[in-house]
Amino acid sequence: MDIKLEGVSVSFPGFGIAGLSLSAGDGSFTSIVGPSGCGKTTVLRVIAGLQPTSSGRVLFSGRDVTFSEPEERNAGFVFQQDSLFTHMSVAENVAFGPRMRKLPGIEKIVEAALATVHLSGFGSRSVDSLSGGERKRVAIARAIASKPAVLLLDEPMNGLDAKLRERMKALLRELRESTGITVILVTHDIDEAFSISDKIVVMNNGSVEQAGTPLEIFTEPATVFVRDFVSDYVIAEGTASSTGGKAFIEGSFRIPSGGRKPGKKAYVNIKKGSWRW
Repeated sequence: MDIKLEGVSVSFPGFGIAGLSLSAGDGSFTSIVGPSGCGKTTVLRVIAGLQPTSSGRVLFSGRDVTFSEPEERNAGFVFQQDSLFTHMSVAENVAFGPRMRKLPGIEKIVEAALATVHLSGFGSRSVDSLSGGERKRVAIARAIASKPAVLLLDEPMNGLDAKLRERMKALLRELRESTGITVILVTHDIDEAFSISDKIVVMNNGSVEQAGTPLEIFTEPATVFVRDFVSDYVIAEGTASSTGGKAFIEGSFRIPSGGRKPGKKAYVNIKKGSWRW
């Protein structure tokens, strides 16, 4: 299923998103990145139907679902906090969605979902007995058990150590390849997004700064914010000039300009940690 937001606006006291548009292709893996508070999670909630909009449209494969209830959208949501039911076993957690939707063959659905996240045999376990990484995987299994058309992931690797994060990234790649499901991931970690995404959407202050492939975002950043956010460099702004027959970029620094025409704005990447100011 392809997902489109067209001119979507949401208002909160002191914050909002205004006229936001983005898309995620059928079967693609799209990551929404940006600093904390930029609106990433709000976008996921809009797609899931958990957050009303004040304007714009939400389209699922061309079908307008802007005013559809969450249960009518067939979207699986994995929240930042796994939100598992602690009074239920692992299998009962995974079976919750299929039971609500009255899907046939629930036992086989649960087994398949747990196998997909490499937790076969964990069905009888209590949630409280699981590690943090196992809980995250159960949350994903619960989301995919209802056979959603799109899987929405809000910082699913938050709180995991480096080794578990790598395992989770591998799992998400496997999941997309094995199911063909459309996946939209929210993360503040650009390295995480680069390693598993087909498309990256960079957000800042409630708007989209740039959307494109990882290569496009890294090699052709559309704004200074994107350049700074996706790289290990800081961006310094200057103006090209010509002095004594030599071309320079001048600002709070002076370096050879590399052929830029005098009077033109220029930006210089300075490796973080390699320069003293």
